[in-house]
Amino acid sequence: DILLQVEHLITKVSDAIWPVFLPFILVVGAIMAVRSIVIIQKKATEPAKLNIKNVIGPASISLGAMIGTGAIIGVLGALSKLSANGQANIEAMAIWALIGSLIMLPVSYSETLNSKIMGKTPKEYIGDLINPKLGIFVALAVFGFGGFQFSGIDSVAATILNNKFGIELSLVQRYLFIVIPVILVVGALVLSKKHELFMGAMTYMIGTAVAGYFIFFTIFVVKTYDYIPTFFQGMIEGMKNPVNAMMGVPLGFILGMQKVIQTAETGLGALAMAAQESDSKPREAAMISLIPTAVTIFVSIVVTSYIASYGVEVGTLALLNTDGTAADTVTRLGGYFNTAEHVVGIFGLVVLSTFTVLSALTTILGSFYYTTKLFKNNSVNKNIAIYLVLIISAGTLAVFGANVVFEAVDLLLFVLSGINVSALAIFTFKHWEVYKLSNKKEKIVA
Repeated sequence: DILLQVEHLITKVSDAIWPVFLPFILVVGAIMAVRSIVIIQKKATEPAKLNIKNVIGPASISLGAMIGTGAIIGVLGALSKLSANGQANIEAMAIWALIGSLIMLPVSYSETLNSKIMGKTPKEYIGDLINPKLGIFVALAVFGFGGFQFSGIDSVAATILNNKFGIELSLVQRYLFIVIPVILVVGALVLSKKHELFMGAMTYMIGTAVAGYFIFFTIFVVKTYDYIPTFFQGMIEGMKNPVNAMMGVPLGFILGMQKVIQTAETGLGALAMAAQESDSKPREAAMISLIPTAVTIFVSIVVTSYIASYGVEVGTLALLNTDGTAADTVTRLGGYFNTAEHVVGIFGLVVLSTFTVLSALTTILGSFYYTTKLFKNNSVNKNIAIYLVLIISAGTLAVFGANVVFEAVDLLLFVLSGINVSALAIFTFKHWEVYKLSNKKEKIVA
């Protein structure tokens, strides 16, 4: 009962804040991006070309940390919420999200550019530009998004066991036989203290997951090509007849932007931290950051929306319960898997399961990298201890915390993105001139 009350409270706060926050993040983010690209980039950085050896590491870390279970489970939850609020054409969320991403992609570029110019992680420049105490909020990402990933792995395992083998596990059994083993695997890798092993695992896992998912989606589209016009028609109809939230902002736009920020982590500081992994120049690092961002947005928004839309159309996926309320996570995910198997066969089920689990693991592992960047003055053992406490807490809440994790993530997005983008905006207006190339040349001459 207490958790349900907390969930309802978080939901109410989130629903009230997002219609106000969304215009803020779009306007401030756009202004910051324009100033960064048009003015600061020209006067504070030198031209640079992409070097393939600098792409693999940061892009793998960023993609691994970004493309977690939110790419499927998070988007399905948003579509379900949209449908429960009366939007018949759920496809509208995809077009709203793509429109919003036209602004958020330049924000991703600028976030990386400015952090490399400053040579600081988000925790450091937020502390310097706003308040040192606010920088610690970035650590919430490890807890919040980690819980989301554990919830995803738990849901996948529970769905397959229930649908394919008729086995229904209790919450305690799911915690003991699904979550605990994942924590042990991740803990063993982290405790090995081998950075190269960590990087190799990230690169291999996310490469396998994304490649398999793209192959699956290609086959899915080929087999359902006659549904493509219906999907685009649904987008148009949904935009013409939006369901509005507070202040008249279309609910599809709010949910779409939440998923863009959640899955691509635009404005959350993840790209800026990943950029510190390489010796790439600011412009090169900024270009590299666009690769995982674009891939994640496509996979999460376009792919998931299309498959879900088709599933609803043919009756293999139900986003709502019989009473019109949003279906739970396991029900939605089970329907999504049924849709994949209905069209592609067992290959679709295997690929989706593998993608969800591997992408969740890479996000959890990526969180350790970010922990070391956030607390880089700590000893290795202390950072490992902090990380393990965070993921154990997140994994526990993911199973026993009902939908608190999902609702908390939406609120967490507001806090993190608001603080980070505000700090970057302050830099672009007040402090960037210290880093002008002319100043550097004067220092060299002196």
